[in-house]
Formats: sequence, structure tokens, C-alpha cells
Amino acid sequence: MLPQLRFLTLAVASLTLLSAVRGEVHLPTGFSVETVAGPESVSEPLDLTFAPDGSAWVTGRAGDLWRVDTATRTTHRVGGVKTDVSGDRGLHGVALHPDFPKVPQVFLSYHDPKHSPSQYLAKVSRFNVVGEGAKAELDPASETTLIEWVGDLAGQHVGGALLAHPVERLLYITTGENNQNARIKQYCDDPENKAQSLRDLRGKVLRIGFDGSIPTNNPHFATPDALGAILTRGHRQPWTLDFDPITGFIIEAENGGDLTDDYDEVNRIVPGANFGWPRVFGDGWSTSTRTNRIDGFVSPWFAYKRNTGASCTGATIYRTPAAGGGFPAKYNGTLFYADFSRKSIRTAPLDAATGKPGESEPFMQGGSTGAVALRTGPDGALYFITHGGATKASTNDAVVRVVWKP
Repeated sequence: MLPQLRFLTLAVASLTLLSAVRGEVHLPTGFSVETVAGPESVSEPLDLTFAPDGSAWVTGRAGDLWRVDTATRTTHRVGGVKTDVSGDRGLHGVALHPDFPKVPQVFLSYHDPKHSPSQYLAKVSRFNVVGEGAKAELDPASETTLIEWVGDLAGQHVGGALLAHPVERLLYITTGENNQNARIKQYCDDPENKAQSLRDLRGKVLRIGFDGSIPTNNPHFATPDALGAILTRGHRQPWTLDFDPITGFIIEAENGGDLTDDYDEVNRIVPGANFGWPRVFGDGWSTSTRTNRIDGFVSPWFAYKRNTGASCTGATIYRTPAAGGGFPAKYNGTLFYADFSRKSIRTAPLDAATGKPGESEPFMQGGSTGAVALRTGPDGALYFITHGGATKASTNDAVVRVVWKP
């Protein structure tokens, strides 16, 4: 059992103090937190996705892949990869083929341990899964590399989120800008910076086929000298991707800059969009001058100021399960977003006319560590990962869910 931590009480009348599984959290009345898999089962967890049977498939930064039975709360290791775990690298994203387990394929985003003294090798691979349910195992010999790129070990932000689009039948991938935070003034006005260049895969959302092919309707497929896999550009540290089946929106949670007037963002991914980093931040504000606006870039779908600290690490549009249950009706169609630094999850209702999020409200605050990989579960619970050790295992590592029990 972890030692209890003290947290400031939110000045919101609708919130009550609950004794959670991992530390103390504030949640609206009727909600509670459950640990689905603890540190004895998952180490350095980073991302999760759901299989049709309701199980959660979870990645660990050190290279492990687990299947978590969310009903029985039992975990088994499916397999893993050998990965570079220096800096912020390792195994990150996971996605299952939309026809899984009929098509028993899993996609993983990780860093190959074979790199040069100054560079890393990032890759996305497809693997076959042998067996089903609690007997599922990753076949390491089946690995097929779909796409890879080289980055600088001295730079930060590697991205690595995956989304297997269930309608398009295409694979979405996020890549970090890989710049050095301390040298931002050098990058911001460079039109050929990694995140802006169409000849570099970093600082992007990519879209490829499940076989690694480049879709001909990608916006830069026929652009001379451009890399056809690029779907959007101008990203800093794009943490997660999620798909809303009702609106068709693809939303991406992104860490913004480190200055107090910078913004963290939730972006709606639209083919060809340029979100402007590192030339602009927020709603087109010049990163260089901080006071002038520059036209020609796509503004965030939703953003909030960093102030004394922020780190947006997950976003999902909550949908009530078709079978019923789940959260109260007022949350159906609401944006939930997680901030790791603030140890918070907040909500923002979507405007019926514009489809954009409105003013945000607190939902969860506190706990032993912040949340990453926020997901709506097929059972109607809100799932997330607590990753407590940054670059090492922690007693705070867990797969957690928020449930409604009126």
C-alpha cells in the first residue's frame, strides 16, 4: 500500500473527497477509482487499447506488452520487444487491427536499441498474435517493419502514439519534433525545422497502410520532394490519438512549450493541417516575438495556458456504451482530457453547432501521479495509466479506471 499523499481541496461544491486506490482524489459524487492492474503486473506502462473482448492491451516503456482482463483484473504478458530506453525513448504506442482477433495483428511503436552514438532509430512494426484471450502470445519472428525514421539523441520529444482507424483501415502515427528545448529561439523562425519540413517525419502525424504502403489520398502523396506518409505537421510532443465513432473526429493530445504563456492542446487531426510549431504557439502567436500573430496555421481545437506547469497526455470523447450503463447522460459526447503535471482530468462539453469544446470543468484531481493514455472503455468506464517513475519502474505504475456507481 502506498503512503497517503496530501492534496489541496478543490473549491468546487460538486466534488467530494474519496479514498482512492492510489492516494486521495477528488471526483464528483457517485464516481470512484479502481485499480485494474497494479505495479506487480505492469511496469512503466505508457499506452493502452481495447480488444473486442473488452481486454486492455498495455505497453511498458521497457518493451513489455500485456493483456489485462478488465473483468477479472488479471494480467498476462503477451510478449515484448528489445528497445532503447535511454532518455524518453522505449516502447510507446499499441494498436490492434480493426478485425482483431480474426486478423490477429498488433502494431507497436518503439525505438530500436541499435543506434549510433548520436542518433536513435524509431520504428513502427506489425506483429502476429498466436492464440486468443489469456493464451495470446506475440510472435517475435513475425515482425514486419512498416516505417522508421532517425532522430537526434540530444533532442527531446519522440511521440509514438498509434491509431488503427476502424473505418479508413489505415494506421495513424505521431512523431515528436525532436528539437532541444534550450535552443528554441534557433528553431522558431526556421521554415525547414524538423516539425515544419515535408522532408522530415518528425513533428508530424503520419498515415500509412497496415502493410506500410502510402495512401494515395494523403495530402503530400504527389508533392515533389515531400514524404508522402505525412498527414499533418507542426507538432511538438503529440502524446495520444483517439477516434470518436459518432463524429468521426480524430483527436490528439499534445504537450505545448515550456514558457508560462505557452499552451497545451487537444487538436482535431485534419489532412494537410499545419499546426505551426515551432514557428507559432497557441492561436498563431509568434514563438519568437510572443506578441505578434502569424497567419496560415491551424489553431488548436482546444487549448489551455501552461501557467505554472501543464502536460496534456490524453484526450477522449466519452460515449455511452450501446448496451447502456456507463456515466450519467450529461457526459455523453463530452471531451475528457488528462494533464499529467497537474494530476487532473477535466471535461469540456462539445458545442452542438460548432462541434468544438466549450469551457472546461474539473472532473478528477489528485492521486499519487498524473494520468496518461486516457481512453473510454467498452464497459463505459474511463481508463487511464498512472506512470510514476518517468524513466524507471515505480510503485505508482498502474492501469486505472473511473466508474460510476449511483
